[in-house]
Amino acid sequence: MKLIIAIIKTTSAEKVIKDLEHIGIKNISLSEVKGIGEQVEAFKQYAVHKRLEIIVPQEKAAEVSDIILKNAHTGLAGDGIIAVCPVDHLIKIRTMEKIK
Repeated sequence: MKLIIAIIKTTSAEKVIKDLEHIGIKNISLSEVKGIGEQVEAFKQYAVHKRLEIIVPQEKAAEVSDIILKNAHTGLAGDGIIAVCPVDHLIKIRTMEKIK
């Protein structure tokens, strides 16, 4: 399994999520984050973005990353980042089921 973390512009989030749902990705955590990147904006102390967190089977990681990249890329400063991290296991709290 892979954990995909994407920090993207707020304006890109809806289209990214729609396309992820189209390929069957349903479990997406979405939150608002503030941060400072390489391009510090002149009039704002922190840039506001959306953070998506998605756990997917390893074989889906490239497809999910590609969808995020396709929908979030504008070529302008602040487009964001995508991190793909290994997940050793997952535990469903309600059922106490451990998934590898």
